[in-house]
Amino acid sequence: MKLHQQYLLLHTRFGDMTEHEATLSELAELLDCTHRNTLTIVKKMAACDWIRWISQRGRGRRSTLTLLVPAEQIAAEYMMQALNRRELHQAAEQVRAFSTSTMMREHLNHWLLGYSGHHTEAGEHNERIDTLRLPLQQQLHALDPLYINLLAESFVTSHVFDGLVQRNEQGDIVPCLAHTWDVSPDRKTWLFHLRKGVLFHNGGRLTAGDVVHTFARLQATERRTLYRDVSRQILSVEALNSLTVVFRLKAPHELFLSFLATSRAVIVPSDSTMKPGDDKSVEPESMSKPVGTGPFKVTLWDEHLCRLEAFPAYFQGRAHLDRVDILQIPWSAETEWGEHGEAETPFFHLVPNPAAAKGADWIQISAGVMVNKLLTCNTQKTGPLSDPAIRTHLYDCISGVIQSSENPLVKDQSIPLQLATIPQYRKDAAMIAAKLEQCGYACKIHIATMEQFKGPLRMESDLILFSLIRDRDEELRRTDLYLTLSEHLDEPTQCRVQMMLQTVIESPLMTDRITGLDRIEQFLLDHHLMFHLSEKPVETAYLPSVRGLSFNSQGWVNLRHIWFPQPDTSINDTGLI
Repeated sequence: MKLHQQYLLLHTRFGDMTEHEATLSELAELLDCTHRNTLTIVKKMAACDWIRWISQRGRGRRSTLTLLVPAEQIAAEYMMQALNRRELHQAAEQVRAFSTSTMMREHLNHWLLGYSGHHTEAGEHNERIDTLRLPLQQQLHALDPLYINLLAESFVTSHVFDGLVQRNEQGDIVPCLAHTWDVSPDRKTWLFHLRKGVLFHNGGRLTAGDVVHTFARLQATERRTLYRDVSRQILSVEALNSLTVVFRLKAPHELFLSFLATSRAVIVPSDSTMKPGDDKSVEPESMSKPVGTGPFKVTLWDEHLCRLEAFPAYFQGRAHLDRVDILQIPWSAETEWGEHGEAETPFFHLVPNPAAAKGADWIQISAGVMVNKLLTCNTQKTGPLSDPAIRTHLYDCISGVIQSSENPLVKDQSIPLQLATIPQYRKDAAMIAAKLEQCGYACKIHIATMEQFKGPLRMESDLILFSLIRDRDEELRRTDLYLTLSEHLDEPTQCRVQMMLQTVIESPLMTDRITGLDRIEQFLLDHHLMFHLSEKPVETAYLPSVRGLSFNSQGWVNLRHIWFPQPDTSINDTGLI
């Protein structure tokens, strides 16, 4: 047992920092060790100035023990050591009782500022190794593109895998694994020509067979994947030769090329552990070290740390960084960058450099990405929300127009409602439920994992709380959102929304598609089938010492371009190095 754990045991028994009477035998029983070991432990704690121990000899005489250090400080130090030793799980269990302590969080966050950010060390041959450490609050449950659900998972996979095409910083779709492509006049046949010599992280060469395997695997899954309506429009995928692949669609889909630029359509090697149709029997964790063609390869991944190392043979050029350590932290990080630690503003938008932090101001920049929190109504379920008047009343309650139950719609007893959401929006759900309670509704909240949220829970609920990310894939995201939302609507309304969506995906002009999506959104708002709750920009906080900051289509920081100049290479006031 570690000395920190033993101190926490003493605190559990004695509580505060006043003087207590105790015998060595009592301490030995509490710490579950011999008298000799107990005496050694007491001497070590006293030497650390953690305790004051005044020993009394003689039968019936009791020694005095005073705890000098707050337990939260010791718990924080224990967590710091555990992070360095990667024994986080054990430590988290031991200090769980202090997890809500402001003092503990302050200690941990102060340490985190020094631990995270850019660090340099010498390699085996005395070469400089540049490491960027990023703290992460979201747990990485999967790095297989077929299983990812969370923003953090999408961020990591965007650096490990590549698609046939990608978006540049202006949002235009440009070549990636395919150096060019052709499309037939009827927009149903797409021919992609692959680059030569592209390597996977395991040394294998990219071929058209890998592309066929990737999409066969995607189409075989029964999982509810993002943008699955687009992938279902693929009639066939065929390798014409080792570097040419042809997609045939059931019908023209003007968002097909955009879909190929997303994390759901990245290419995995055909010799990977996951095969088409295997997803029922194989857990996502089986792909512990996923293999892609991206600028970084995964060299370590467990429940506490994901290590990315630069892939030297990357076909678009090696990353400037040598290593990125993404660290899972089990506490809420409310640090100097303020509200940037919120669940909807992911960890990787913080690019700190502690060495330059003193006297330097954080710079904030937005990648143009917005997070919209939405509340939608399930009118397919038989219940109160089938009544348009109730939905209107509900909207007035949530927006604050009505703040009491003095309304003819609410009779003698409360109207029961069930609200479903995910853990990140627990607080928002509680606020909505409180507002509705004031207006005569009894709102029961169901918190579900992402996988549960995709299942029957939504169809069993009256209200569904989630968010929409508005990035450069906004057309795809909104189309997917309205298609999913239509599943919750009564049959006539569902048909109307789906007909409007069909017009969107058949429109060759982006302006017409955006107009069509806006029309659907206004229809849902006008009929109080969807409520906008809030809208926030996703911003990046970084220090001036960070160079090469750029973003991909989803607003993620592009780690391949980030670099940090050495301290002795800056330009002084005279313009000289």
